[in-house]
Amino acid sequence: MTKGRSVNTMNINKPISTLLISVVLASSLLLIVPAPVHATTISLSPVSGSPGSAVTLNGEGFIGRLATVYWDDKKLVQNIPINKSGQINHTFEIPSAARGEHTIKVTDDSNWSNIQATAAFSITPNISAEPNWGKPTNQIMIFGRGFASSEPNIKTTWDGKPLSRAPISADRTGAWYSMLDVPYLPKGEYTISAYGDITKPDEVKDLIFTVAPFCKAKPLSGPVGTKILITGVGFRAGEDGLTFTWDGPILDTNVVAQPNGSFSFSLVVPPSVKGRHIIGIYGSSFTPKGIVPDIEFEVTSAVVLDTTTGNKGTTVKIEGNGFNADEAISINFDKTVTGNATTDSKGSFSTSFKVPGVTGKEHVVSVSGNKGAIAQTGFSTTQGIPATPQLLFPGPGAKIEAFTSVLDVIMGIFRYIGGVFDFITGSSQKTGDSSLVNMNWTAADQTGVKYTLQISRTADFSATAFQKTGISGNSYSLNKSSLPLNGVYYWRIKATEEIGGESAWSNAWKFEIVPTSPLVLALSIALLVLVIGIVVFGIMTLINISRNRI
Repeated sequence: MTKGRSVNTMNINKPISTLLISVVLASSLLLIVPAPVHATTISLSPVSGSPGSAVTLNGEGFIGRLATVYWDDKKLVQNIPINKSGQINHTFEIPSAARGEHTIKVTDDSNWSNIQATAAFSITPNISAEPNWGKPTNQIMIFGRGFASSEPNIKTTWDGKPLSRAPISADRTGAWYSMLDVPYLPKGEYTISAYGDITKPDEVKDLIFTVAPFCKAKPLSGPVGTKILITGVGFRAGEDGLTFTWDGPILDTNVVAQPNGSFSFSLVVPPSVKGRHIIGIYGSSFTPKGIVPDIEFEVTSAVVLDTTTGNKGTTVKIEGNGFNADEAISINFDKTVTGNATTDSKGSFSTSFKVPGVTGKEHVVSVSGNKGAIAQTGFSTTQGIPATPQLLFPGPGAKIEAFTSVLDVIMGIFRYIGGVFDFITGSSQKTGDSSLVNMNWTAADQTGVKYTLQISRTADFSATAFQKTGISGNSYSLNKSSLPLNGVYYWRIKATEEIGGESAWSNAWKFEIVPTSPLVLALSIALLVLVIGIVVFGIMTLINISRNRI
């Protein structure tokens, strides 16, 4: 008996089992961590700014749940949520950094090395003040950021002139600060700026500093009723009894300042004549009259209509303000004078006018005074529907003769013969045309109306034989060449307003074109025979005379 070799099945099955397990694990990982659908990208808005400014970051293509933002490879913000679509949206503050370009990088917590994106952000220099207003000799702090790293020889300026202070240097992030005593200057607004060996003066936006107490208004001109926002600084903390005057008399009072001595208050321009007016502001005994500079406001002329749309005959109420006192006023609708008025002692008036007949949609209502004041506003005529025209002639069942006299018949025959001759010879010469009938209808009681005339062989106007649009007036002369000179026809009219409104079609009336009346036809034939006889008799007479001479 031959001894056979034994086979270890366990050793054979082990590699196969290991391979199957590896395949299953790999498949599971593919199901758990899907591959990114598209590239990972980020965008910034804005792409430049100063330290401390806000920037919004938008990104897509991420596969994790949380994202981290890096500034020049240093962690800046973390745990930013990523939505199910792999997108992020986050707004953060730019850190202190030197001028120039810096890199913003975003990664997620998926630990995939290719899931990251970068974008560039450019740092620009700026300055700020704390506080941004003060009284003479008050000390304020000027802060600079975004200058060049360790930039030397930085100087501050006041209204463009360098201050006599020792130059300073920025730190490695481009930041610096300086103390400043408010100069002895009149109350008002001034500019502070800075520059250095690298940063030029025009690269730094001016900082507005207010020498207090001071107030300003916005806007500084407008018509009566304008809302003016008054802001002020430099008053006593919580100072009450702030009072506002208009040309002397009190307009409002008992306004209270904030704990920091500032306030914000709105005034409405009262009825006043055209021109310059003075807003005065004062407080309690801490800020009496004469301490805060006055504000000048320019009142302009204006008119207001109670309605800005309508048609001819619409009554419109008009009010005007900001004109000169006791001024004679003329009201014009486009170029048509529609009314007059006289202003009161405060330059105001109120009256009404009726919209005249006009063409077009947009119009101008202008008001002018005999002392030079002028104002205007707009008015729109709405799309009106003209009245449906009523037909007058030819009436229902009318018969229209193409040839109304013996001479007309004879001339028509010659025109016909001439037309046949022109057709045979190919000549383009016209034999002439004349009026068949003068059609007329009722006119609309408004200007700018045009009419459309339709003539058809059928009562339902399914087959139009003749149409004319844009007819001015309430009549139209229909020529003989416009229709065949026989048969039954139907005609109708509609009106169209210049800005588009259309009336309904009028009722259709039937009329018939006949060549001529029996009497005229008989007389024409008789005359034609007589003429032919005379011509033949004359020819025969001439022939006989010629024969006798021979």
